[in-house]
Amino acid sequence: MMLLCAAWSSLPTLDACPLVRVALFSTAGVVMLGLVFSFPDISDRASRRLIIGAAVLLRLLLWPAPVSDDVNRYVWEGRLVMHGENPYAAPADDPRWESYRDDRWEAMNHRNLPTAYPPGIQWVMAATTAVWDHVHAFKLLALAGDVATLLLLLALVRRQRVPLRWAGFYAFNPVVLIAFAAEAHFDSLMTAALLASLLAALQEKRSAWGWLGVAIQLKVICIIIVPLFLTWRLWKGAWWLLPVLLLPTLPFLEGLFEWVSGVGSFALGGSFNAPLYSLAAFFGIEHARPLVMFVFAISAGMIVIRRWRGMDLIDATLWMLAALLVCSPVVHFWYLTWLLPLVVLRPSFAWTTVSITIGAYFIAWWTQDHAGWWGFGHRITAMVWLPWLVAWLLQNRVGFFRSLVDDSATGRTFPSVVVPILNPGRALTLLVAELKAAGDLEIIVADGGSDEDFCGEMKKAGVHVIHAPRGRGNQIAAGIAAATSPWILIAHADIRPRAGWLDDLADAMERHPDASMFVFGQRFDHGGIGTLLIEILNEMRAVFTRISFGDQTMVVRRSALEASGGFPCQPLMEDVEVCLRLARCGPVVYIGREWVVSARKWNACGRAGFVLRVWMIVRLVVSYRFARFRGPTHAASVSERMYRNYYPSSTADLSSRAEIRNAPLKAPPGEPSNPP
Repeated sequence: MMLLCAAWSSLPTLDACPLVRVALFSTAGVVMLGLVFSFPDISDRASRRLIIGAAVLLRLLLWPAPVSDDVNRYVWEGRLVMHGENPYAAPADDPRWESYRDDRWEAMNHRNLPTAYPPGIQWVMAATTAVWDHVHAFKLLALAGDVATLLLLLALVRRQRVPLRWAGFYAFNPVVLIAFAAEAHFDSLMTAALLASLLAALQEKRSAWGWLGVAIQLKVICIIIVPLFLTWRLWKGAWWLLPVLLLPTLPFLEGLFEWVSGVGSFALGGSFNAPLYSLAAFFGIEHARPLVMFVFAISAGMIVIRRWRGMDLIDATLWMLAALLVCSPVVHFWYLTWLLPLVVLRPSFAWTTVSITIGAYFIAWWTQDHAGWWGFGHRITAMVWLPWLVAWLLQNRVGFFRSLVDDSATGRTFPSVVVPILNPGRALTLLVAELKAAGDLEIIVADGGSDEDFCGEMKKAGVHVIHAPRGRGNQIAAGIAAATSPWILIAHADIRPRAGWLDDLADAMERHPDASMFVFGQRFDHGGIGTLLIEILNEMRAVFTRISFGDQTMVVRRSALEASGGFPCQPLMEDVEVCLRLARCGPVVYIGREWVVSARKWNACGRAGFVLRVWMIVRLVVSYRFARFRGPTHAASVSERMYRNYYPSSTADLSSRAEIRNAPLKAPPGEPSNPP
């Protein structure tokens, strides 16, 4: 990433080597994913230091990069205000400003349009120009807002209890790096104020309204967030918003109408890199802009209603900003920075994908060189936004069709632990000892026909041992049928829990009371390049598509399991199937406090065997997902064939899975028992 930033800084002008910029930007997006998902398993304090240090280093490497031509307007309008002029009185090319025409005026774009910058940022631009009348002053200003955003984001990450490494979705994102550290857009100040507002709102402080007012004064688009703050917990402090909005505006009252006109001209004029608007225009829909505005109005109304009905503030803010971007007629690449800090708290496959594909934005300068106009057509827009749409559908495939399960399985509840085994060796004894040390847990071992006799030893340790048809799905289903807790933790015998895992789980249950499943995550006990790649791919799949493997330690809600048809009694791909089922009953939450898994079976493969094993697993998952389109019954039959290929020497009686399927789930005391 350092090399990519240095290469970007070596390009002398904004329009130099546009295709090289596309390659550098998109490559940096891929590298960002590697930085986030290969982050070392270190303490929280060390993680913060590493993220901040690396982020500052990358930004310093981008200092020599040329700034955006928008900075020319920052400097010029800052000079106007510094000399007591009203920048809203007339457009920049009006004769009244002739005495102020200089090199910055010559380099400005859209001189014929009224300025759209709100009064607050006008005062900031004037103060910056008064201190240092140079474009580098605005680069320092953008960097200050950027670093402040990162620090506030780390505070939010700590409060929301999401993995610290996810801060890399912002800290190492090429959109953020190029927008702020290279091109010096002042949107970083707005994101810092918005995060300060959200942090104060989560703490139910009245200052949240003041910070929201600052964000609006820096970037007027933040006004769409106001309805999300109008809840009974926050509305009493709403009066803080008025002085913040009014006081900086008073000196510019004479030109206020012109400013509103400028905002309207900017919002309604032109069309560039806009997904929904471009789609409507591509199909020849007349009056595309009113149609898109109507879609945004409906979307915003639905988000506000959901917020008033209890939707989380961060989720609502992310959805509102996302709706604005999708429906906007103009989407410059740095507009993504408005919501990327929230993507850290709610990792999004779609917005992470577009952080890579938005690199095609710089083709606009290639078009200018070869065709004489700045921009690009619908094909490039499709290259940017079609992958975003596919990623969004993959992550939110059932988000609008969930039937949430409401039950009493909330708060601090000890889960029942189900461990499917087949000749586990001493690993099982160690796992049981660590689980017992964590708390008074019900542990059920589902034996699929082990050659060795562990039953006596396990019973002495207070473990409930049952026998089940061979095949991990069959064994887990039998274990769940015997369990009594409203939550069931499914653990493999060769796994080791992280210290404090019960507290982590209780905290996750409190923060996500509607969740149908929690996933701890996975780390291998003996690392290598190959096992690191598996960790990265597994975590990316779990975070972005909500589909996990059993090695990542699942905790499932019993009521959601019953509502979705019970645990799949199939010998293979049972973990993928249960994720697909439970996603329709509530969110699948990735906790990110990984348990340690034995790498023995991978290290024993050898290099060639390792590659073949990875390819086989990828092929099985893809084949199963395609089989799933024909229905769960067909997928279950495909699973049996996969099992025979995966374990060719197995003599399991797969047909006996019906015994488990027909067995009722044993409900916790005081709750009705429902068949799966």
